[in-house]
Amino acid sequence: MKTVFRVRTHRVVYLLNRLMRAGVSVDRIERKGDLLTFRTSARERLAVERVLTEGGFDRELFGFLGARAFFRGLFSRPFLAVSVLVTLVALFFFNGFVYDVSIRGNRFVNTAEIWAVLSENRVDGFTAKGALDLPRIKREIAALDGVSFASVKVIGTRLEVEVKESLPSVTPDISDYCPISSGYAAVVTRVVAESGTPRVSSGDRVEAGDLLIEPIYAFTEGDAPAPARGEVWGVVTHSLEVVLPAVSVGSVRTGESASRRSVSFFGKSVVDYDPPPYAEYVCEERLLYHGFGVKVTERVYSEIASRTLYHDFDLEARTVLLNAAAELLLSVPCDATPRGTIRVTQKKLDNILYTVLYYTTEQRIDSLSLVP
Repeated sequence: MKTVFRVRTHRVVYLLNRLMRAGVSVDRIERKGDLLTFRTSARERLAVERVLTEGGFDRELFGFLGARAFFRGLFSRPFLAVSVLVTLVALFFFNGFVYDVSIRGNRFVNTAEIWAVLSENRVDGFTAKGALDLPRIKREIAALDGVSFASVKVIGTRLEVEVKESLPSVTPDISDYCPISSGYAAVVTRVVAESGTPRVSSGDRVEAGDLLIEPIYAFTEGDAPAPARGEVWGVVTHSLEVVLPAVSVGSVRTGESASRRSVSFFGKSVVDYDPPPYAEYVCEERLLYHGFGVKVTERVYSEIASRTLYHDFDLEARTVLLNAAAELLLSVPCDATPRGTIRVTQKKLDNILYTVLYYTTEQRIDSLSLVP
């Protein structure tokens, strides 16, 4: 504990020298005019008072800094004392709950599967430690496919889950011995066969599903199995047809909407959703709050109605064309090489606008190129 002295004097240097000769160490020395403030330890307080008395110094006051001074000042302010007491009680109470979950060690095991186990054991954002059955949670996580060991423990207010994954079983890869077929209708431009026997050559026209490379080696004595590996490229024409009738019936939003809320406490429903206010609607659900065992969600219902839509071909033809072109390009592989631009044909027949788009590219057509 520290003692604070405030002495009114002009002989500052003389006073500090007297204190040093008396073996007193002081710190936090401040001088404002003729008022000198310094701090010393409580056990040296009597020595300081003796020096001040012998020197005839006028000490204005002295105070204490430390645990006793803290509590003395605390309880002299009732509101502050109550606030501190409530804070301590809250810390003691909330320390008995788990607020956070940490999952580590899983690379191939889906985190959602581990969360499903935790949810079944009522682990959410605010769970009492006494309600956690750690051995059961550990057994259920360890029983998941691909998990060889699980560790579940509570550290502070966090539940830490650590898993050790089992080594994947080694199975022979038989996919290499499957034939390579065409994924598109195309005209073959080149064949690069690393293994197996090609069944097409440049200039051949193939349809989707036709055999390109067969997983065999042909010898005079007969055929021998071999992995089918390689790439086959060809010219592919992508097409997309869009139909726009002059009159159509569709669902549109009326502009009316209403919201409903649900409140649950520790997984138990307190306030459930009211029935939807409309016969036909589009629903959007969102999470408003989740913490301390309370979960509040909201559903927004937007009313829709069936209406007859009249289309003006002259006004909407360009929009239909742009949207169709964007959709067509999304279906083309990113490594395809364009051969020209998009070709468009449009015609009206029986109050219907037909739009057909064609886009020619050179790309891989073998089935291996379709494997993600």
